[in-house]
Amino acid sequence: MKNICKNIQNALRRNRIKIVCTGLVLTLLLVFLWPNIVISIKPGELGVLYSRFHGGTQLNRTYDEGLHVIQPWDIMYIYDMRVQEETQNIDVLTVDGLTINVEISLRFQIIRDRLPMLHQEIGPRYREKVVIPIMNSAVRQTIGSYRPDDLYSTARQELQDQMLVDAVEEMGRIPILIQGFVVKSITLPEVLRDSIERKLVAEQDYLRYKYILLEAGQEARRKTIEGEGIKAYQMLVNQHMSPNFLKYEGIKATQELASSPNAKIVVIGGKDGLPVILNADSPTAAQADTGTAAKQDASGDATRTPQPRSKSEKQPQAQPARDTSSSSKTQQQEAEKPDNDGLSWIAPGESVGDYIKRLDKTLLRGRSADAPEK
Repeated sequence: MKNICKNIQNALRRNRIKIVCTGLVLTLLLVFLWPNIVISIKPGELGVLYSRFHGGTQLNRTYDEGLHVIQPWDIMYIYDMRVQEETQNIDVLTVDGLTINVEISLRFQIIRDRLPMLHQEIGPRYREKVVIPIMNSAVRQTIGSYRPDDLYSTARQELQDQMLVDAVEEMGRIPILIQGFVVKSITLPEVLRDSIERKLVAEQDYLRYKYILLEAGQEARRKTIEGEGIKAYQMLVNQHMSPNFLKYEGIKATQELASSPNAKIVVIGGKDGLPVILNADSPTAAQADTGTAAKQDASGDATRTPQPRSKSEKQPQAQPARDTSSSSKTQQQEAEKPDNDGLSWIAPGESVGDYIKRLDKTLLRGRSADAPEK
């Protein structure tokens, strides 16, 4: 055993330079080939192995996330399996031959189970070879079928759906899933854009005027219906108006007038004890011989009842009715004339304010006549 160890030691001493050089070469070779031997696949990625001596691309196997060790002469191709986005500014010719600029964004994703076939048929440059050309073709085919002014009125969702259909048809059997298009902007020539905007403004003005006319017609119809309703109401009230209803309304008006905090003068002397102004249509109020009373809330003056007429005053005697129409006119004129004491009914054409002033003067003359002489 000791002889064997001595022989090994002697061999190492004799060949130590060769051993050191060989170890150094192997170390450098391992460091150089390390990236091709140890493969790290990141999250969201998938690997396809190309075996140089075992049939090329491995179509029946893919490598998931994590660390993988392969032979240094093999190649591991890594693909991003997440949803990807491609944005392009594309110049499109419309039906009228005008050039417009469209900014389009395409979302797509590789089909996981068919990744080896994509690698074998298209390769890692599938974006430049397939995605971008199909995207440009779908955009030009869809946008080019519209007039420039139609692009303003057409909803973007309709354009996006049509682009998606065209792109899916062109993609065919390629294992790439197109999830959708997004139209970010559509830029028209400045002159054409101004013309289209003016046209749209004119259309909106036309619709606004049309709505105004419709609204005016409905308003006229509403006023007509309202007028017919008022007319029907007035006819119904005039036909069924009764003295009891008028009396009830007069009582309510008297209560509201009495409860008012403002200064007021209420002249009492009409039929049923109501104010005179509430008995305008009552023939009894025009021919009443009773006095009137003045009530003043703000000034606090005491109410005074005018003295009745003396019996010595002769009442006008009715003449024999020879002509019915002439006698009725005469009685009406005598009823409308104010009495000498100023307490009669409101004369024709006399306002309520003038009537109240005349009544105050009469009351003041009555007070001065009743005052004792000094």
